[in-house]
Amino acid sequence: AVVLSAVFMPMAFMSGATGEIYRQFSITLISSMLLSVFVAMSLTPALCATILKAAPEGGHKPNALFARFNTLFEKSTQHYTDSTRSLLRCTGRYMVVYLLICAGMAVLFLRTPTSFLPEEDQGVFMTTAQLPSGATMVNTTKVLQQVTDYYLTKEKDNVQSVFTVGGFGFSGQGQNNGLAFISLKPWSER
Repeated sequence: AVVLSAVFMPMAFMSGATGEIYRQFSITLISSMLLSVFVAMSLTPALCATILKAAPEGGHKPNALFARFNTLFEKSTQHYTDSTRSLLRCTGRYMVVYLLICAGMAVLFLRTPTSFLPEEDQGVFMTTAQLPSGATMVNTTKVLQQVTDYYLTKEKDNVQSVFTVGGFGFSGQGQNNGLAFISLKPWSER
């Protein structure tokens, strides 16, 4: 548990899109491992001491619940043993079933998307601008104009058009936020 926690701890501090995706996963895994260690070291011994008491002289009184459990457990054990024996008698048939399952998994594996971001070019991307708090709409418009000028001059071989929106961004609404939607030229022209 300590090793797993140590392995997944750095994932909680990763940056970028990967960090955002794995942060909750790593924190959940670490906390569950630590909780498991706590239960194993403190509560389990106490429960064992309570449940597993020494038998009084003359043995335990028969308990209907435990007798029923033992009967069901023996039946399930017998069913498992019989199923395993029948499987060993017909290995060819079960091997075909196993190979079909493996082939199905291989097909599904090859058809599953392999990346977080789409591999094909969508032809559009966004740029966000966030000025310091208290910046006016005039300042935001100037920055968005600089963004537009950059894409239409320095990246003119790749960019077809730029559309900007002042006062709105993914971090919220406000005069200090801005978005730019950039449309790229078709692949043949880039």
